[in-house]
Formats: sequence, C-alpha cells, structure tokens
Amino acid sequence: MEERDNEDILLITRYFDLDLSEEEMIEFDKRMAQEPSFGHKVKKYYDSMNLINQAYKNQEQEQRANKWKHLISDKQASSGSYPTLKWIGGIAAILVVLISSWYYVNQSTNTNLDKLTDYAWNKKVGFDNYLVRNNNVEPSKKTILNAYKSFEKKEYDLAINTLQKYNPSQLYYEDALLIRALSIYKTGHTTIALQTLDSLVNLPSKRLSKEALWYKGLIYLDIKDLESAKKYLEIPNDTTSEIRLKEALN
Repeated sequence: MEERDNEDILLITRYFDLDLSEEEMIEFDKRMAQEPSFGHKVKKYYDSMNLINQAYKNQEQEQRANKWKHLISDKQASSGSYPTLKWIGGIAAILVVLISSWYYVNQSTNTNLDKLTDYAWNKKVGFDNYLVRNNNVEPSKKTILNAYKSFEKKEYDLAINTLQKYNPSQLYYEDALLIRALSIYKTGHTTIALQTLDSLVNLPSKRLSKEALWYKGLIYLDIKDLESAKKYLEIPNDTTSEIRLKEALN
C-alpha cells in the first residue's frame, strides 16, 4: 500500500513538472475516470494540502503554481480538449507543490510523538521503590528486585525465567506480573504482554492496575495504534506537555 502511494505521488509530481508524455497524460486521465480510489486520493490530498498551503507558502511554490495557472489558462483559451485532464492539472498544481511540506509536517508530528513516548517509558512508572538498594529484604522481594535488575540490563529472558514460578499466593505478585509483562513485550510478544497486563488490571487488589493501563497505552503507541492508545492515555499535540494516564482511569 505504501509503495503504491509513493508511485502515485511520483506520477503526480511528474505530471506537475510537465514530465509526462502525451500517452502518459491520457493514461493519467483514464485513471481519474476509472479508479474511484485514485480520484478519492487526489481529492483527499487536495483538501488537506490546501490547508497546509496557507502556512507553508514560499516564493518558489507560488511561481510554480502561477506557471500552472497561466499554462492551463492558455490551453483553455486555445482548445476544448481534455477537460478532465485540465481539472486534474489544477488539483495537481496545488497538491504536488505541497507534498514536500506535507511530508515534513507528517514526519515532524511522528517525531514529536516518538519523543513523548520515549520520555514516558523513561519515567519507569511503578518501579520507583525498586531503585532503593536493600540487601536485607525477604525472599519474595529479593526475587522481584533481581528480576527488575535483569529487566534494566535488557536481559529480558532472564527476567522472565526469574519470575517463571512466581505464584499469586506470594507477596508482590502484582510487581512480578508487571515486570513479566514488560519483559515479554520487549522480547517481541506484544499480544501476550497485553494479556498479562490485562490480568494485572483485573486482580482484586488493584494495586498496580493504573500502572498496567499506563503501559498498555505505551505499547499501543509503540506499535502505532494511536486509536487504542488514546483509550488509556491523554496525548498532547506538542512536546511542551507530557503523556498522561486518562483522568477517567485514575
């Protein structure tokens, strides 16, 4: 799908740059008439790019757009042929001039969200008390601390194995589930990790249920499922604010 989109953008770019042969121009016209999805794509880009055009105009873009307006005007005055192609040219003139800006804005948005997501992961929600070194803890807590140390060292399989036989009757079972879920996620098993976090949410104690929801949201952000992530997290539009757990879930 992405490859086809790139090909379409290249095609429209070539058309705008007057780089298409007469045969290619006719084929372009036919696609508009025969492929509703292509026509929808052009209209969708046109509608969105028209907004960006107001914010990212520069002299070169205006000159190229004026060139197209003049060219189309001349053709309309001299000939009545290819009416659909002229309409495409008008849309392409606005669309393709802005494609580079659109990619810049889209990439910038993704970069900002990635930075916010990285910062949210680095907050290590739910793990504050593990940072305190204490060699005189009882066995259950020591197991949790050892698993967390392995997790911090990115020894995720070792963390999972350390908690393999940890059962619900033991103290700090919630902590064991949280570390296990995140270690499983880091080894590439996203579905199992989310299911493990769900188990943590549904425990009667509810001690780490908010933390589990927080990490579910971050995992969805990692896999670019923004709609699912927004069920759990409040995501700002810029980097001046932080990602937060939704108020309704607090």
